[in-house]
Amino acid sequence: MSERLASRTLRNSVLVVGARALAKLAVFVVVVLLLRSLGAEPYGRFAAMVVYVTLLGVVADLGLQTVFIRDVSRDRRLLGRYLSNLLSARLILAVVALVLLALVLRLLSPALFPFTFAGFALLLTTSYSSLLRAVFYIRGRLGYEALAIVVEALVLLGLTSLAVLRHASWDVFIWVYAASYLFTCLFAFAVIRWRWHEAIHVQLEPALVRRLLVAGLPLAVGFTVTTIYAQLDVVLLQLFKGFQMVGWYSAANRFIDAVAWIPQTAMGAIFPALSMLAAGDRRRLAFAYEKSYKMLAVLALPLAVGIGITADSLVHLAAPRGFDQSILALRLLAPSVALLFVNNAFIYTLTAMNRQLDFTRLSLATLAVNVVLNLLLIPPYGYLGAAAASTLTELALFAGGWWLLRRQSMPLAVLGSVARVLASAALMGAVVYLVRWWPLALVVVVGAAVYLGALVLLRALDAEEWSIVRTGLITRG
Repeated sequence: MSERLASRTLRNSVLVVGARALAKLAVFVVVVLLLRSLGAEPYGRFAAMVVYVTLLGVVADLGLQTVFIRDVSRDRRLLGRYLSNLLSARLILAVVALVLLALVLRLLSPALFPFTFAGFALLLTTSYSSLLRAVFYIRGRLGYEALAIVVEALVLLGLTSLAVLRHASWDVFIWVYAASYLFTCLFAFAVIRWRWHEAIHVQLEPALVRRLLVAGLPLAVGFTVTTIYAQLDVVLLQLFKGFQMVGWYSAANRFIDAVAWIPQTAMGAIFPALSMLAAGDRRRLAFAYEKSYKMLAVLALPLAVGIGITADSLVHLAAPRGFDQSILALRLLAPSVALLFVNNAFIYTLTAMNRQLDFTRLSLATLAVNVVLNLLLIPPYGYLGAAAASTLTELALFAGGWWLLRRQSMPLAVLGSVARVLASAALMGAVVYLVRWWPLALVVVVGAAVYLGALVLLRALDAEEWSIVRTGLITRG
């Protein structure tokens, strides 16, 4: 039964990851267009505004979406009532977020304050898009999610190309991103209301919303803290060093973001299953947790090694001029890829187990580490200090997540369980280093072939794990 569940969740993960891979290719082209069209300083302004929107976007959720997914995954009858209330509550919260966004921009970044409403449009559309798309995961109908992902990216690419041709200023691209998320909102609402005939009303039950807020508040604190430490470096860079360094650092970070969606997407598809397992047999939950960790490591390690070795080729591909400073920053960020992948296994498992307070304490401790590291490293080292602080923070989160789950009688052999995967990635890294001067596309093909061959030769996956992979990729229904 555990294998069947693992296979089904893997199929869902593969479907969405495949769609998001196509979408991320389109989004990477968008980033390249932005870097080449805007340059470091204007791109720094764009990146800073996105960070402020992301930080204040937490206020528009307050943990409600995670509680929504968890509760409705266990009882589908709650879907219509929960969704109607959360759609109404989210509008109220978004207005609060608008006021806070205006205040924060006025105090910390006056140069961005005139563009507050552009930021609010992005905040509102991303907020509703994520809530509505959560229904696709709850119902396990991820074909719709895959379609939404791909078309949203194509809309973004088309609008961005048009804006670039018209030599648009940086703030226009904020509206462009908001427009792409608006499409997803409309698509998801149409599917839920008219394809699945779910009753969605304008409804606000204060008692229900209060109860959901109480359940979600610890998660909100945790996710707020996580969001702050993920974005704090950009805010401090802007305050201490200016928008140009923000541009260099953000350009390097775009390559990390280009793969950071993979574990979040995969674990998002697995989370409803983890929630169901957490309410039942702990052994089956431990199975899912351990396999999630290992599969995420299988994906993460070659990416981390490859990005570190080919950082110069990657940066020059995206921005031939004006961003050479981003190369070393990308090399410092590369190890964080492996950590942020496997950290998702810890975070989602804790959440499924209803250990919100543990997650909150972990997030607060990690934030403290991040603040100290950024304040120590950014003033003397600028964007390179921010890159080093980011990787070290992920390491602290890794250690804390592993320890918390160990306390819940879910021990994990951190290195032992992935030793052969590590060896496979090391072998791939040696080969990639020797051929790093070849055309980048060829280097990627050679590296992938060596890594896959090493996984097989070193028997990095056991028979049960290969069975899960084969069933998940081949079996339908």
